Amino acid sequence: MSELDLGLKMNSRRLLWRMGFTTRVDVPLRTPIPANPRRRNSSRFETFTDLDVLGISIVSGFAIRKVISDCKTTQRGSTERMFWIRGVSDFFNSDDAWMVRSKDVTAASRQLASRLRISVLEPADLAKLEEFHPTELDLDSGPLSILFDETKVSAYGKAFTVLDSKIQRLVDYRQFDYWVIDEYRNLQQVVAQLSHVKTVLDPNQPAHRALFIDCAWLYALSLAHAAQNVRAVHVVGVDGALQQYLFGGQAGLQEKRQLESILKRLAPGDSSGGGVLPEWYPQLLELLVRHLRRPHAANDELRYAEWAAEAQLAKEPASLSEAFGSAFDPLPAKLLSDICGFLIGAAGLDPQFRVFARGVFLQPNPGEPVIAAPAEGVSLFDSDGGRNQTIEVTEEV
Repeated sequence: MSELDLGLKMNSRRLLWRMGFTTRVDVPLRTPIPANPRRRNSSRFETFTDLDVLGISIVSGFAIRKVISDCKTTQRGSTERMFWIRGVSDFFNSDDAWMVRSKDVTAASRQLASRLRISVLEPADLAKLEEFHPTELDLDSGPLSILFDETKVSAYGKAFTVLDSKIQRLVDYRQFDYWVIDEYRNLQQVVAQLSHVKTVLDPNQPAHRALFIDCAWLYALSLAHAAQNVRAVHVVGVDGALQQYLFGGQAGLQEKRQLESILKRLAPGDSSGGGVLPEWYPQLLELLVRHLRRPHAANDELRYAEWAAEAQLAKEPASLSEAFGSAFDPLPAKLLSDICGFLIGAAGLDPQFRVFARGVFLQPNPGEPVIAAPAEGVSLFDSDGGRNQTIEVTEEV
């Protein structure tokens, strides 16, 4: 993480939060490459660019809006950088792109701004835009201020670079691969990556707890993508639409089913393959239906998870409801707890993670119930995240 540009990144992040976004700071994008047989231990990946600040907002109907912010303290090359930002914005399919600089940019850059659909922002511009986006959240001195504290944000980013090497695969996936693989694959990949480290991930270590919550953030975003797809494909046939989405469409699902049929013919007595769908698919279906019925909760889920993850390493004692004050809504917190419970059960993580997640996200005021009543035809997860549980989910939403 570049310390020189960190102040601009924090300014961009604060503006995005005032605008209602959830954010990520420093998102490298890399691609796998063939290993070089002539070089020992040659890297199998190459990083081709990175996003300084990524803002994501999920609006009604699970429409996902993305903003990227390119932050630099130098004026040099700002005109050429405009074209680079435009290319990255198109590659990442973002809705808006910002070029944030600490001082005057070239006149040519400002001439290009409207043509390339890029916002050119200096500190004064950021401050003025903050005035245009008032918020009831205390971002300057309350518990949420840790998200904009340069020292704490830098420490948060570095914490994942010194973890046990056995967890590196999950760290790499969270940092790199999640952002470049086909989105539909992430519903299975997050579970697979967590399952790979289930004997190592320790609920007693703050960095491991932060990593787990960050994985819940990733999964909440993937669920929003799935919900968006299901609403478009067949909202009254959620089960079928979700199965198609898991494999990239009807053709992919049919290929998997044909492969399963062939394997059964070749080895009729072997049931080790477990079928096309993962064993935790019924719980995923239930989780998705619950989110579809509450489309306005998705954005808050991401914002709650973002703060809760960084609060683990910042040693912030405030609760989620204290951090968000009057803006706190227990429903998104409950849904986020459900995501945690699902991941714990599906990946086979230490049950103490469930105790931890409930302590973070289920914090009712005295006399208020924690669990919202289930929608008709939809059950709530039990204490083991819904594993080995018979569920009934209606397809109509």
